[in-house]
Amino acid sequence: MTKTVYGNTRGLKKFDLDLLQSIYDLAIDKSMIISLEIVRIIADISGGSQRELAVFIDRQGQVVSVGVGDAATVQLKAQSKRRGAYRLAGLRCIHTHPSGNGQLSTVDYAALYDMRLDAMVALGVLEGKAKEAWLACLEPQDGQITKNFQNYGPMSIDQLVEFPLPALIRDIEERIIPPAAMWTTGTQSAEKAILVTIDHENTLDELALLADTAGANPVARVAQRRQRPDMAFFIGRGKVEELALQRQRLGAELVIFDDELTPTQARNLENAIGCRIIDRTTLILDIFARRARTREGQLQVELAQLRYLLPRLTGQGAVLSRLGGGIGTRGPGETKLETDRRHVRKRIDELTDALEQVRRHRRQQRQNRRDSATPVTALVGYTNAGKSTLLNALTQAQVYTADRLFATLDPTTRRLQLPGNRAILLTDTVGFIRKLPHHLVKAFRATLEEVIEADLLLHVVDAGHSKLVEQIAAVESVLKELGVLDKQTILIFNKIDQPVNRQLLEQVKLSGQRQAVEVSARTGTGLAQLKESIAQNTLRHRRLFKGRLPYDRTDLVALLHQYGEVYSEQYGPEGIRVEATVNEEHWASFAPYNN
Repeated sequence: MTKTVYGNTRGLKKFDLDLLQSIYDLAIDKSMIISLEIVRIIADISGGSQRELAVFIDRQGQVVSVGVGDAATVQLKAQSKRRGAYRLAGLRCIHTHPSGNGQLSTVDYAALYDMRLDAMVALGVLEGKAKEAWLACLEPQDGQITKNFQNYGPMSIDQLVEFPLPALIRDIEERIIPPAAMWTTGTQSAEKAILVTIDHENTLDELALLADTAGANPVARVAQRRQRPDMAFFIGRGKVEELALQRQRLGAELVIFDDELTPTQARNLENAIGCRIIDRTTLILDIFARRARTREGQLQVELAQLRYLLPRLTGQGAVLSRLGGGIGTRGPGETKLETDRRHVRKRIDELTDALEQVRRHRRQQRQNRRDSATPVTALVGYTNAGKSTLLNALTQAQVYTADRLFATLDPTTRRLQLPGNRAILLTDTVGFIRKLPHHLVKAFRATLEEVIEADLLLHVVDAGHSKLVEQIAAVESVLKELGVLDKQTILIFNKIDQPVNRQLLEQVKLSGQRQAVEVSARTGTGLAQLKESIAQNTLRHRRLFKGRLPYDRTDLVALLHQYGEVYSEQYGPEGIRVEATVNEEHWASFAPYNN
């Protein structure tokens, strides 16, 4: 067992730290709450250092965790040994109060309930000795665990040691009745999450939406304004301690940071806070993994996840689903960490090869489109701006839509008929977002090449969003990374049927160099004007033909009707007199007959 003393050990004497580590080796009778020897050690160190100390003990009498706090609090860190959702954790916590008052605090009761502990014990310590003890257990009501408690105390230390806890635990668990729904639905409640940023607190609004999309329940927000992240903890060490206590009090199982964490920061935070720590990148990758439906999308998401995981493998419990290599491939003395990394690199190579095949297939598709001289237009924009809804309104595509982030992930292409007998291919691409992970942009290169190769971009903006300026900037940042920021673009202000800040909208229009169109994909407002704008922008790829086609070239007449716009067509003895616009790609066939 790892003899780690958790929490704030800074300033603690080495002798005291060694003593605390030695507690892991002390045996405790299963019928006793704690041994007198452990009480003596933690009371002596707590009184001398004026810090709270905590010890977790399982039902076999094994010490599983030792922690250090400050004068008023100590973070409680231990892994539950619960065998079911409606059983107790199988752990008891004994901690000190160096103030001398052994009565349990609000934080103590919250930890007892949230961690489903067998018991919470507080020792009142004065002058290095435990003077009194208080004990609390959960009190089920109507078969359910509630925030009602059984309290015992004050009692002497001798009384505490002999307290009949095993019988009390059996009685409590016999009174807990799992709801029938738990055995039939298989549903799980949303994970409680705390959101953290080093920017303004209002920047967490979007992170809260992402968390909700991923199935988490944000219960608190923490903001600490900093010029730059702390190298070790991202936020300040004092804020980390506050966050650990807040997580404990709220019973949160997850802390989400609104920026990408380094592997070191993530490990330090997890050790200090005592729960899973993820960053914005991990959260977005999780959502993409849920949304990917096609094989291509699933390959791209897995590739992004593995590229993100590789530098974060620590060798401490990072067990992957399969070990690569087999007999004869694992080197002498190779560690589990090295094996895991080799497995990840091998899988990354496999995914990269598979996606290269996808890219080749897409390149062939695009070549076929170019051969048919059909212009391609790509919908781009911030997630939930209404791109898929607009695609449905224009082409009756019946793509899935929902008022949530990244409702659709896989690209969809449909034919759009325009005025003047024009037809284009309209592609709906993956939505962008602020701080879009670089791993995703790189992994989704095959999909995003639809944007790169498009003749025209339709940048869809949520006209009613309070942060539409920031959203436009985020999308343009990704377009710049793809090298297409200067591509011909129409700015589409969608959701115009909803309340909008008209002054802000006009400012955005005036500040940009793009042609702008206001529409409502939901009601159809402005769609005719949008089609006209698309037609005008794609007409630049056509040339005017005026000439006489011989009767043995009626194939060219058919070509004009299929891909061009015919203004006049007169049949005479010497041929067919035609005036029409023709696609640039087909001009070479018509040039010899042009007058």
